[in-house]
Amino acid sequence: MQAATAFAADVIGRTAWLVNLALPLLGIKRFFGEPEKMPERIAKLRRQKPIRPRAKWHRQFTIRENADRGFALVTIEPPGGHRPGAPHLLYLHGGGYVMDSAAVYWDAVSDLCERLGASASVPLYPLAPENKAADTLAQMRALYLDLATLHGAPNITVMGDSAGGGMSLALAQMLKAEGAPLPGSLVLYSPWLDATATAEGQRAIERRDRMLAVAGLEACGEMYRGDLPVDDPRVSPLFGPLEDLPPMAIFSGTSDILLVDGRRLAEKLDRPGMPAHIYREYQDMFHVWMLLPLPEAQRARSETVDFIRQHRISE
Repeated sequence: MQAATAFAADVIGRTAWLVNLALPLLGIKRFFGEPEKMPERIAKLRRQKPIRPRAKWHRQFTIRENADRGFALVTIEPPGGHRPGAPHLLYLHGGGYVMDSAAVYWDAVSDLCERLGASASVPLYPLAPENKAADTLAQMRALYLDLATLHGAPNITVMGDSAGGGMSLALAQMLKAEGAPLPGSLVLYSPWLDATATAEGQRAIERRDRMLAVAGLEACGEMYRGDLPVDDPRVSPLFGPLEDLPPMAIFSGTSDILLVDGRRLAEKLDRPGMPAHIYREYQDMFHVWMLLPLPEAQRARSETVDFIRQHRISE
């Protein structure tokens, strides 16, 4: 059954307004707005110590990390281990395919695990420009298939934010094309779905986006695509087939240049015969706000929990 598109048009809360005001201090807008300096800044990022879950989450979960696959894979499990038939999250982090995970990812994923009684796998997947889309997706495919064998595909939610949201959709399209078992649902936070960065209206939003810039999206897409055309669905899954994919939850904010990607995906899913979906658009919210300690994020994650529970076959 197809779910109707819905909009959360509330006025932005004071805490979120203050966070949005302070976002330029993080330097993310500068990173994406000066693509000519990206190689130097990416090299600096590679020298930094990786961020992992806070001590709080180690007290509440069993958290393990291994690199047997050639990249770090962090597994988060409830006390006593994963319960058979319980939800499992495969979370693909954002960062334009060039940045490693940040602290907010661990807090958001752990919060979702706590609410759902779920376990999670968070791959620190190989990054661009050193690694390219085709190879990285092949590694995520292999990881997913192993998790599907371990947990059961219907119990898995593949989800991600920004670039990780795009990779989540691209992965589902690959699995569908080869007839592999599909996850029970997809959750896309501020998804980056069109690496061409040519969508109508995107540059108008750029003036109020305090994190992202169109030039940075173009540069990251070039670094990630390798030999693939930038509009290849493995790089820009908005242009890939959507029929018979798992149910999707899409969350966007109106002060994010990737709003146009979320809207266009929701418009395509509104057509007859498309997968069930919900689309949540929050007024004045910025890029990946769903991950932050904000009332709006708590609401989005509550909706995420409800959506995952609704679309789990085993419950």
